[in-house]
Amino acid sequence: MFRPSDKIGCSNFKMADQEQKERCAFFLKRKQRFCKLVPGPGKKFCGEHANFAPEDETGGGRKRVSCPLDPNHTCYEDQLKKHLKKCNSRQGPAPLYLQKGVNSGLTCGQNKEEDVKISHHSMSTEELMSFVERVHKAFKASVSNIPEAVLSHRGMKAMLEDPDNGASALKHLKQQASLIGHLDRLDLLKSDVCFIEFGAGRGRLSHYVQMCLPEQATSHFILIDRANTKHKFDKNIRRGEKGPDFERLKVDIEDLNLGLVPSMAEQKGPVAAISKHLCGAATDLTLRCLIETLHCKSRSKEVSPNSSLNKPASRELQVSDSTSQDSSSKDGQLVDGRTSSLVTGTGEQREDLEDVLSTSRTDDNSSPPAKRLKDEDAKNTSHVEGILIALCCHHRCTWSSYVGKGFFSDIGFTEGDFHILRSMSSWATCGFARGQTKNEGGNEEEEKENSEEEGEEEKYEQSKAAAIWTVEEREEIGRQCKRLLDQGRLWYLQQRDFNTQLVHYVEPDVSLENIAIVATRGKPANTT
Repeated sequence: MFRPSDKIGCSNFKMADQEQKERCAFFLKRKQRFCKLVPGPGKKFCGEHANFAPEDETGGGRKRVSCPLDPNHTCYEDQLKKHLKKCNSRQGPAPLYLQKGVNSGLTCGQNKEEDVKISHHSMSTEELMSFVERVHKAFKASVSNIPEAVLSHRGMKAMLEDPDNGASALKHLKQQASLIGHLDRLDLLKSDVCFIEFGAGRGRLSHYVQMCLPEQATSHFILIDRANTKHKFDKNIRRGEKGPDFERLKVDIEDLNLGLVPSMAEQKGPVAAISKHLCGAATDLTLRCLIETLHCKSRSKEVSPNSSLNKPASRELQVSDSTSQDSSSKDGQLVDGRTSSLVTGTGEQREDLEDVLSTSRTDDNSSPPAKRLKDEDAKNTSHVEGILIALCCHHRCTWSSYVGKGFFSDIGFTEGDFHILRSMSSWATCGFARGQTKNEGGNEEEEKENSEEEGEEEKYEQSKAAAIWTVEEREEIGRQCKRLLDQGRLWYLQQRDFNTQLVHYVEPDVSLENIAIVATRGKPANTT
């Protein structure tokens, strides 16, 4: 018996078949479908796949060649010159804010070298045990207790309670909601704030921040990422006809002179820097970008567009006599200078630090401690009111870009120690216990990065470290290595008059990378 639904099904099939006849006949093996582009009149193949067409269809033997600007597309050889003038892949003049290596941490005359691959695998059992003991003592002496501060925001309530959320989506939403809750606790969810998201990707965090702003708030968003991400959130409509005021900069953070971004020159209100899981060295590049390039804002009109496009800018900081005398730090704070050590709260911590310094290895080539900005530069960067960065992938840090060299010098650690420390930091998240579920849905970036070391760790599990420490002990050692690296970043910010704190912003079952840096000017960073 013929049913109306059968007629509808036949009709849909005919329409689909007709649409396919009107589209390109080239079959994409990877996507298991035909190309969706529409060819020209009387042709079976679109312009991108015209070289697969019969000779009589290509226009009398006209040859198609790959575009020299982007080999992913082609054009007719006899129209190449014309195509190059209008090709979307052609490069325009470099923007003023693009300055190669401005945040690299290298001084003038230094070249960027291959990252040194030194790990704990090359150490003997005795050396490994001795190094871990130094890590324990340095951690106890310099890292304060990290509070748990899992927050949320009423503007995220509906999204968190959406029944259509899967496990992965819900874990990401919890992280974003907590970060927004911290912004609210720091009184940064207000009008006229310029939010800068580093490593923005699709821009989901900035979009949710915009959703949680007061109804009449006027704020500006700058999203920075070196990749050209698909499915961006920039154009999502929030309230009626009013959409987010988003500006994207496709640039490596290492090359970004933030003070020369045109919109920053017009920014009158405070700046809040945010990021959800900023991988490895990108955190150090971001901190240096915020602290050491925004002071160029007042001199932006004097800088030539080609002033430093082809050579690294000098990042050597000068010591201010007035600031170097500041030795009345709070308990747990750091002070400047190689001979000054940590000012800690208890005699026991001071004794631990003395043990660290007395047993440390010396290195004549070790880098000097980081130095303070000049007073006038510090004043010009005072509009950075808050920094909130969820940390990630410490094993991807690099010594050249690391901002905490002075802290390492203070606790008696060298460049070689830094490489071993970052190698062992992966113990915290790589999952020694093969039966455990590994952070499913927590953070794709951290899982991708940590998987690079997983093969090595799986082999190493049954060797030296496994023979000395249990799984739980190794994970704790990895966490202590991470926190020492983070403490160097806090040290860098403290030297620039920021109030700083590390917080557990989500539970470990949401993400193993659950630590965030909170830094503010002029008020406490305590958001607990």
